[in-house]
Amino acid sequence: MKNNLIKLIFSSGLQALAVQVLGVLFFYVIAQYLSKDDFGIINGANAKAVMLTTLLSFGMDQVVVRRIAASRSSDWAAAAYLFHAFAGSVLVFLLLLLGSRLFSEQVNVLVYLPWFFAAQAITFIGAPLKQFLNAKQQFAPYGVIAVFSNVLKICLAFYLLRSQQLSLMTVVVVLMVCALLEFIALLIYVLRKADFSFRFKTLAYKKLIRESLPQYVSVIFDSSLSRMDWVLLGFLSTAAMTADYAVASRAFEVARLPLAIIAPILLSQFARMLANNRMSEDKQELVKQLFTLEMFVAMLIPLVGNILWAPVLDSWFHGKYGSVNATEFLLLSICIPLQFGINLLWTLSFSGRRYKQISSITIYSAITNIVISVVLIPKLGSLGAAISFLTTSVLQLAGHYFLVRKNLMAAPIHTFFLFLIVAAASYAVSIYLTDSIIARVLISVVLYLGLSLLFRLVSKEHMQTLKQFTRR
Repeated sequence: MKNNLIKLIFSSGLQALAVQVLGVLFFYVIAQYLSKDDFGIINGANAKAVMLTTLLSFGMDQVVVRRIAASRSSDWAAAAYLFHAFAGSVLVFLLLLLGSRLFSEQVNVLVYLPWFFAAQAITFIGAPLKQFLNAKQQFAPYGVIAVFSNVLKICLAFYLLRSQQLSLMTVVVVLMVCALLEFIALLIYVLRKADFSFRFKTLAYKKLIRESLPQYVSVIFDSSLSRMDWVLLGFLSTAAMTADYAVASRAFEVARLPLAIIAPILLSQFARMLANNRMSEDKQELVKQLFTLEMFVAMLIPLVGNILWAPVLDSWFHGKYGSVNATEFLLLSICIPLQFGINLLWTLSFSGRRYKQISSITIYSAITNIVISVVLIPKLGSLGAAISFLTTSVLQLAGHYFLVRKNLMAAPIHTFFLFLIVAAASYAVSIYLTDSIIARVLISVVLYLGLSLLFRLVSKEHMQTLKQFTRR
C-alpha cells in the first residue's frame, strides 16, 4: 500500500514536472531573448487560448475521470469527450481565422491568436486520452511523453537562438509541433497499450453534456481566476506590462508544484475520511495538524523565492526582468501558502459534497477578481493585477474557511498569519546581516525553522501526524 502510494506520487509528480517546470523553463528561455512586447503578446494570446479551450471543455474533464474511475462500463465517456474536443476546436479555430482576416487591423492580437489557439487546441484534443489513462491511475505514460515533449521545446528554442530565427511566429510553430508530437505519441500508446474504443454514441454524448453542464459555470469562473488577470492585462495595459506579470506569474506556477502533486492524494484521502459526511474529533485533529504543517512548509517557498528573485533574474535576463517586477512576484508569492490552504479546505468541502457552496465561492471570487483588475490595471498595470490576485486569494481562503467551519470543523487559519510574521522577520534579519545571497538563504531558513520550533508553531506531533496520514 505504501509502495503504491509512492508510485502514484512519483507518477503524478512526473506530469507536474513536465507541465509546470519544463513548460515554464521554455518560456523563460525565450523571454531572455525576445522583446518585452513580443513576450507579452505571446503570453496574452496563450492565456486567451487557454480560456477558450476551457470554455470548450463544458466542464467534462472531472466528469470523464470520475465516470471511468468508478466503472469500466463508462469508458465511452472518453470517446465522447474526444469527439467534442475535436469538433469544437476546429470550429473555434475557423472562427478565429476568419476574425483575424476581418479585424486584424483593429485588434492586433487576432493576427496571432488563431495559431496560439491551434497549439493549445491540439493539447486539448489529447486531453480525453490523458484523462482516460489518469482515471485508471496510469499517470506515468503521459508524464514520460510530456517530459520528452517539453524537453524538445527547450532544445528547439536553443536551436532557434543559435540560428537567429527566434521570433513570435517561430515560437508558435514550436508550440504547435511539440503539441502535435505529444498528441501522436499519446494516441499510439493508447491504441497499443490501452483498451480504448473510438466508437461514438450520440446518446452517450448527450448524457455527458447533461451531466457536465451543472458545473460548467463553476469551471468558467474557476478558469477566470487563473487566467483573467493575463487576459485583462492584454486589453487594459501594454504588452510590456503583460510580460512583466507573466514572468512573475509563471514563477508562481512553478512554486506551486508541491501542491499539484499532493492535491489528488488529499482528495482521495479526504473522500474516504468523509464517506459518512462526518468527522470524528481524532480526524478533525489530524486535519488541523496537517493544515498547520502545510502552512509551515508553504511559507518557506516565498521566503526563499523573494531572496533569490531579483539577483537571479537580474543576472539571467540582464536586467529586463527581476528587480523591475520584484513587487509583483512578492505579492504573488504570498498567495502560495494561501493556495495551499484553499486547496485543503476546498478538498474537505468537496469530499463533503458541498458542491453548490463551492461553486458560489468560486463565482464570487472570480467576479471580485475581474472588478478589482478592471479598476487597478489601467492605473497600476501588472502591479494592479498582482494586487487583485492576492485580494481574491484572501477572499477565497476566507470563504472556504467559513464553509468548512459551518459544516465540518474550525481550521487553524491563524497559523497562516503566524508563519507569515516569522517568515517576514527571518527575511528582514537575513537581508540586514549580509549581502551574500547564499548566506541570506541559509540564515533565513535556519531562523525560520528555529523560531517556528521555539514558539512551538510546529513540533514532533506534526511529523507524527504526517506519518499517520501517509499510512492511511
